[in-house]
Parts: sequence; C-alpha cells; structure tokens
Amino acid sequence: MNNFIRRAFDKIEKLSTDEIKTLVRYQASENELLGNILQKIDLGVVITNGMGRVLTCNDAVKHLLPISRQFTEGTSLRYVLADADIAKFMLSALDTVTDDREIEEEFHLQHGDKVRTLFIQASSYISNLDPFFQHDNGKRVLFIVQDISEEKRREARLHRSESLASLTTVAAGVAHEIKNPLASIGIHLQLLRKAFQRKKTLTLDDAKRYLDVIDEEIERLNGIVVDFLFAVRPMDVHLRLEQVNRVIDDVINFVGYELSEHAISITRNLQEFLPKLRLDENLMKQALLNIIKNAMNAMEPNGGILTVTTKLSGDNVVLNISDTGSGMDEATLSKIFEPYFTTKDTGSGLGLTMVFKVVKEHNGEISVSSKKGEGTSFTITLPVPTSERLALEAAHTS
Repeated sequence: MNNFIRRAFDKIEKLSTDEIKTLVRYQASENELLGNILQKIDLGVVITNGMGRVLTCNDAVKHLLPISRQFTEGTSLRYVLADADIAKFMLSALDTVTDDREIEEEFHLQHGDKVRTLFIQASSYISNLDPFFQHDNGKRVLFIVQDISEEKRREARLHRSESLASLTTVAAGVAHEIKNPLASIGIHLQLLRKAFQRKKTLTLDDAKRYLDVIDEEIERLNGIVVDFLFAVRPMDVHLRLEQVNRVIDDVINFVGYELSEHAISITRNLQEFLPKLRLDENLMKQALLNIIKNAMNAMEPNGGILTVTTKLSGDNVVLNISDTGSGMDEATLSKIFEPYFTTKDTGSGLGLTMVFKVVKEHNGEISVSSKKGEGTSFTITLPVPTSERLALEAAHTS
C-alpha cells in the first residue's frame, strides 16, 4: 500500500462520502494498472498468504506451472499443483522464506518430446494492512516463475561448441604426439628389413634391438590413446556431501612425506565449521594431488612453502593452494589448462586438464595467478548446496 492510501485510511473517519468515493476510485485505478502490467509480463507471478491461499496471480503462471484444476484467487496451492517436486518446493517455502531469506530452484518437466525448465524464486514480506482486512498474520509469499528452457538450450549449445573446440585441440595434440613414435617404428622396421636383406636370416639377438624399440614405441602410442580417451570421455562423477577440509587433510597426509623429502613445509589455514560440499571425493583428491605435485616440481631443488587455505565466501567455499616456486610467465600461464601442454621433459600434459575438468564437474571455478620467480597460486571456488546454505542461515538466526 502506498503512503497516500495509508495516510487516507488513518484519517478515514474524518473523510466525507465524496472523498471516500474518490479514494476508492483512485485505488481501483491503481489496482487496474498494476493488474494490466502483471498480465502483460512473461513471468509467472503468484502471491499467497502464509497458509498458501492464492491472493493474486497472473495468466502467465497458469500456463507455466503444471496444474490439476482451475488456478484462481482463493485457491489453495495444496490442491492445484500437479508436479510433486514443485508442490514440495512451494509448500515448504511458505514456512522457510522470511523477509531476509529467499529460496530458488530449477525444475525439469517433460513437455512432449522436449524438456521444459522452470526457475522458481520464493520470497516473502509482511503486509501492513489492518488485521480486519487480512484474517491472518499478514505474511505474504511471492513466487516468481520463469521458463528458462531456451536459456538452458543456449547453454547446452555453447557447451557443445566448447566441447567440440576442446576436442579439436586434443585431437591436434594427439596428432602431434603420435608422429614421433610412428616415425621411430617406421625407421626401425626399415632397418630390420635391411638387416634381413644383408644377412638373409636373423637370430633373435640380431633383431632384438630393433624389436625392443618398436615395442617401446607401441607402448608409448598406447599411452597416448589412453590419455586421449581420458581427455574426451565424460567423467563418472558421484557427488556426496563431504567435508572439504577432511578431503584436503587426507591428501596432505598422503603426500606429506614426499613433500618433506623435497624440503617443502606445509602451512594449513583451514577455516573451521565449513558447510559440507557435494564432492566426488576420489576425483577431488586426484585433482588436489595434481596441483600439489605441480607445486612440488616448481619448488625443486631448493624446496619452499606450500600453503593451503579454505574459507567461506558468500555462497561458496574458496580453496587456495599457493607455492613459493619458480612461477610462470604470462605465455605459460595462458596455456596451462590446455591438453598436452607441458613445460616438463616427461609427463602427458593432461594433469591440469584433469584438474580443470574435475572442478567443472563440481560446478566450480578455477583460476591461477603466478609471477616468475615468486610462485603460483591456484584458487578453486565450489558452490555451497542449498540445503547447507539454509542450515547455515538457520544457525545464524537461532
């Protein structure tokens, strides 16, 4: 209610009949304008009281939400929502949302041969109307329903394009990698053929040096193919709620002896009482181990300090792994996540590619900063699940 109407209601006993009629006409005009605006927007809008009874809604929401019967003012949400997951979310929102706590969720619905994705936000406010008009405690719950199917399809197309570009890069890397072993195999087959031509017959000892090289190069080719399949295959990810600090401690304890052998000391700054995250423990451990191994190589031969930090930042947990190693120049820094890129004499060049893939599978982000001669810092940002966020908020308000 705007301030003009509120002030008028406060003085309604002093108003004449004509002034009250004018006030009612004004309010009716305002309501009509707002109603027209509400009907013209593409978003679905529903406002209920604290018990879930619909106070107002627009036509868009009737087309967006799966409903089982007529959806009008006065209807209870409990009896009209046809999808069990949406019903559970909206009905639970009646109790969980407050003035300073909103909740949101995505829902996927089969619509013919297509999948429709709805994004629903729930928030609340307290109405300042006189209880005589409310017949309740004044709590109002606002639901905004949006069809984001096209947005999701665009994201999927972009993801496919990125995957294709990544596959092209990996394929180019494979083509480059297989040239040398194939050339070596060809050369030693020619040498073996010439040896046959010279001697007419060869003993195993005569042929052994050629066959050994061919065996080594075939094994090398097999390794390249295995690495290629790893780079292009989707990961088999099993996410469970886990304490990220425990996962980090396990990795550091596992590699601790090796670090000490390389004169590397470890500093842990792990924030206590972090919310649990949805993690694939094995994959995350492998990713962290790859980063730590890289840091260890960067600090050879003089050793240094490895610092691991975790902290809660908004709706994310931020994990940082820093070293005091040799660092990287900008050219190297821009390529470190590319498949088959490596600055080492040995290695597949897929270690940090794997790290990047694991973080993305966890809906996280990874960034790296480095300065030549000063060290490198990897920062992984992982989202806190909605259930854990709500638990944290409840703990803070209790």
